[in-house]
Amino acid sequence: DRRPDDFLERDRRIRASGFSCFLGMLAVAALMRFEVDPDWVVAAWAALAFVLVAIAWRSSQSIFLDQAFFLAFAVLFRTVAHNFYERSYFPAPFWHGRLACVGLTVSLLFLALPFAFNLRSAAATVVTQEHQRFRRAIELARRRPEQLFYFVAFTLLTWLLAIETRRGMVTLAWGLEAVVVFVLALWAGERSFRLSGLGLLLLCVAKIVVVDVWRLSPRDRYVTFIVLGSALLGVSFLYTRFRVTLRQYL
Repeated sequence: DRRPDDFLERDRRIRASGFSCFLGMLAVAALMRFEVDPDWVVAAWAALAFVLVAIAWRSSQSIFLDQAFFLAFAVLFRTVAHNFYERSYFPAPFWHGRLACVGLTVSLLFLALPFAFNLRSAAATVVTQEHQRFRRAIELARRRPEQLFYFVAFTLLTWLLAIETRRGMVTLAWGLEAVVVFVLALWAGERSFRLSGLGLLLLCVAKIVVVDVWRLSPRDRYVTFIVLGSALLGVSFLYTRFRVTLRQYL
């Protein structure tokens, strides 16, 4: 006769608990897909990802973090495929528009960052112990879980501003976003956040020289130049003010 421990050992080998956990997450995500308004599915998935990250932090179980990664990619894909492109010609009401739906989605992903930062050291320990069992991409994501949530949110926010902002104000909106991201990077002490903000700011400068200076109306051109110039001066001041702190992340 087989002992109960034999069955438990077989379950461990096939990772039955993790597989069941993933199936449960997929069931909840599928329910949201068919029961929630199509425009709000991404926000529901982002909320579920936020809850899973919080559970992973509270329980120290990496399986919930892996599920949150999966949902973050699903949010990115559906937002681009549905909310950004599959839209009617006629403008939607505010509560069904991109600004409300995608804006809340981005906010939820950013709110997951504190939990992801707290999971960083614990995730690195798990990866070190089970290095041979996971692909390199998953290993990197587990070492720095905040990176995935940040860059998905950052990409969606940048795309949203490009779509929703009037053409003459896109550069202005991106410049303000870059400054906010740079301040966030100083608060979080994260080099990749800072570089993304600087990259977006440089993109704004290039866009002004190549596109805006020729196509914008005089009023939009003046406003963009003044605000972006102020943003560059502000970033320069922050670099000077916190240069000792920034050297630690170079």
